[in-house]
Amino acid sequence: MTTIIFRNWTLIVDEDYTRSTYNSVNNGSPEDCNCVECLNYLQSRDIAFPEQIKHLFDQLGIDYKKESEIWRMCKEKNGYHRYSVIFHFKGSFKGNDCSTPYPGGGQTNLTTPITDSFSIGFTMGDDLAYFKDKEDLVQIEIETMIPWMMDSTLESEW
Repeated sequence: MTTIIFRNWTLIVDEDYTRSTYNSVNNGSPEDCNCVECLNYLQSRDIAFPEQIKHLFDQLGIDYKKESEIWRMCKEKNGYHRYSVIFHFKGSFKGNDCSTPYPGGGQTNLTTPITDSFSIGFTMGDDLAYFKDKEDLVQIEIETMIPWMMDSTLESEW
């Protein structure tokens, strides 16, 4: 297990197991989907991730081009599209949990901004994880805002 300090979190990762899991995956979820929102994300993927996050993911053993799940949430007033993206790593973390239940049901996803268009948070979870062993998985929750890169006639206004 390797310990990585990132912002206010201490991430404890089984980097070898995480890396071997991602190496066994052919591609991320947007390639499997091929809906117009996923195709738009694919065209912006490389610019959507700040360099410090790419570096963090490399330390964790995560291939940032192999998302467990992505979905377009909405179109913002500034014209950018907000996407939710999920990744996982084997291990644990200490620090703020981005998934906080509140009375009456539901949850508030608290994320930490890295740039004006990219936020990240950590929670324990295995939603759509690639890992065979689902115990001790940290789920990385990301929100990123990207421009519409596809034919404008395909762009959703919501």
